[in-house]
Amino acid sequence: MPEMREWITVKEAALLVGRDKRQIYRWIERDRLATRRNTDGILEVLSKAIVRVEKTVIRGRPRD
Repeated sequence: MPEMREWITVKEAALLVGRDKRQIYRWIERDRLATRRNTDGILEVLSKAIVRVEKTVIRGRPRD
């Protein structure tokens, strides 16, 4: 199994944790993920942070 890269794209992050890209962007907006721009200007997130954050989030819609 290949080793996970330290920095991954938002699309890769979404695939990694089985979430929509919009959810990843929400976590970024809430300062829950470390980000950077690579040399091509593409937004990347810290891969270990995405796994850590995803474990703390309850899936599904909130109950009324």
